[in-house]
Amino acid sequence: MGLRHSCSRLSAIAVIVAAGLVVAACGGSSGSSNISSRGTPAASGANSSTPATTKYVSAKATVIGKSTAVVVSRVLSAALKHAGVTVTIVAPATAARALRFPVSGGQIAIKTLTGTVDHTGGLTFRHSGKSVTLTNLVINTRTKQLTAIAGGQSIPIFDLNHARTKHVGSRHGTVVASNIKLNVTSQAATALNSDLGVATFKTGMNFGIARLVVAYARGHRGGLG
Repeated sequence: MGLRHSCSRLSAIAVIVAAGLVVAACGGSSGSSNISSRGTPAASGANSSTPATTKYVSAKATVIGKSTAVVVSRVLSAALKHAGVTVTIVAPATAARALRFPVSGGQIAIKTLTGTVDHTGGLTFRHSGKSVTLTNLVINTRTKQLTAIAGGQSIPIFDLNHARTKHVGSRHGTVVASNIKLNVTSQAATALNSDLGVATFKTGMNFGIARLVVAYARGHRGGLG
């Protein structure tokens, strides 16, 4: 699976150095474009953050917003720094004490959080003039994986483990899933190592810990197809 493209110029808003991990927050349209796979152009600019279309199912609630925050593992940060790999945020994701990806849609079963949660923004990994961009992040709590679009195709990036879930009252319903361990999948490790020219990523490597906060509304909401 080819995920390689040449490194594009970035308009960096902020650069954060935390435990060896370098993160730049970038404007969506001026950030790195999506990568191409086997010669097929991928959508670029603002389109890279467009959420996947979700078909409405009446038995589930519609996801209407909030975000997923990821605290990156110190071990991973050190490994990336040692290998000379940098990680760039694709807007509207942000980076401060954690990487934060806005929730844009999806559907869940209210009691169990079973379903999908779509996000905007993404990540770009860079090394020696090579880069891999991941966008259209989707958490699937049924398969316990986080997938992303890379090179025009969806691949599993992280396995999700050990989430704690609680419901919080608000104008709309809110559910929080915390302590979600993000472990690198074999597909992601192979693709990232191959296209970046490194041997840094390992199957099962802990990328970090995520906290998912989802606002939902019962019944169908427009814009989800």
